[in-house]
Amino acid sequence: MNTPPAHSFVRLRDSMLALAAWLDTPPRDPGQATGPHALRPLCAAGLRCLAANAEQYDRLIVRPNAFAAHFAATVAMLAPTAVLANPPATPADEQLDDAAFMLVEDMAALFREHSLRAPEDAPHEAEQALLDHFERCGEWLPADGTIITDWYYVRLPALVLAQLLRRAEAAARAACPPGN
Repeated sequence: MNTPPAHSFVRLRDSMLALAAWLDTPPRDPGQATGPHALRPLCAAGLRCLAANAEQYDRLIVRPNAFAAHFAATVAMLAPTAVLANPPATPADEQLDDAAFMLVEDMAALFREHSLRAPEDAPHEAEQALLDHFERCGEWLPADGTIITDWYYVRLPALVLAQLLRRAEAAARAACPPGN
């Protein structure tokens, strides 16, 4: 049986849009639109972008991918709460901030992989905004020893480059078989 992978972005589209709407809920204290609350609009825009480009992400993101799997699990876990809470109930700010933080980390890895695998495609505004924030806000430093930064700055570029080199070598071998 040929079933789509658990982290098919197409299958997550409605859940991503529900989470984006939930993250658009303003903080209970409007004076706290900074700090962890600042990730909410960035995360919501990223979710909408991923939902709008789900087919492209399903083609580009190589499996297995721990960040795609974590993203899918997080979306699946939070979507029912988002659907029930939005719009009448005001969700707990801390719950929304934690969700936004986790999703931003996952989307940073996904958007980075997209940019490395399809460098000819101009990034969408939401992708670029999230990547710019990830690289410049000071929360995620290149040598901070976390899994996300190691993957983002070192492992993912090395993995994509190695895969591109293997494909180029295979294409060169196919074009010029030995003995010719």
